[in-house]
Amino acid sequence: MPQRSFGNKGTVVKLKTVFDYASFYTTALKGTSLRLHYLDAFAGSGQIPLRDDAPLLDGVIEVDELIEGSARKALSIPYPFDRYVFSDLKESNTQELLRLRTTFPKLSDRIEIKTGDARDIVESFCSRLGSHDRALVLLDPFGNQVGWQTLVTLAETEKVDLWYLFPAWMGVARQVKSTGEILADAAQSIDAMFGPHDWRTQVVQSKEALQSDMFEQTAEETEKIATADSITRFMIDCMSGIFKGGVSQKWLPLGRNGRHFYSLLFACANPSAKAKGLAQRVAKDIMTRN
Repeated sequence: MPQRSFGNKGTVVKLKTVFDYASFYTTALKGTSLRLHYLDAFAGSGQIPLRDDAPLLDGVIEVDELIEGSARKALSIPYPFDRYVFSDLKESNTQELLRLRTTFPKLSDRIEIKTGDARDIVESFCSRLGSHDRALVLLDPFGNQVGWQTLVTLAETEKVDLWYLFPAWMGVARQVKSTGEILADAAQSIDAMFGPHDWRTQVVQSKEALQSDMFEQTAEETEKIATADSITRFMIDCMSGIFKGGVSQKWLPLGRNGRHFYSLLFACANPSAKAKGLAQRVAKDIMTRN
């Protein structure tokens, strides 16, 4: 059974980008003594219902086709990983993911399916990486579920290449009114995403307005300055402080009907000049092509 959230043309581009890189990654490292791991912490059910970007009629949901989700894409690359970890918070999705062992019998002993919160899954995954391990990680949350500490955990391994679908507009800029008011129910999750970084200065600016009262006092007003691009650049700057292999200045703006809702980011934790140079160059090239 496919997951309920719908994909679109941006979903296809996202998957192609990530798994073009995954194919490069395992091909480049297949002749080495390294053990290669793959983690998808928001794996869904394995299939995605795809619909056209055109607006739908009220009350009508049209599914154009079902496409392979990230888990199936990962298992289909020419040179497989030594270990796959697929997880999701919903048990119904992980039950569907268990079918992958039957669909890909030659890889069944390499597949681990876990139900749980992404932060816990990432911590467990990273704690098992040894000196001869390297990992490719996909974080593809539906919203603001990736906290800053999760990014720190990945960066501190110095062994991970990361693709992160960052909710620049949907999770951040959209949560700020034109007046500069930040929606109260969103602030806490945005705090968690940016950790110690002052994201409020990036979404709102102050302006003084003269009050026409008898005391002629000035009061501070605010206005929204956040855009998907500006928030993306800020997150890249933040992540660059923890990923020793760098964060790509190139990213993919993804969304629906030509709008920029999410940003697909690439980061490398490996500080080796050779490793990070190659990873950044290939990631940029793939994003440019797609």
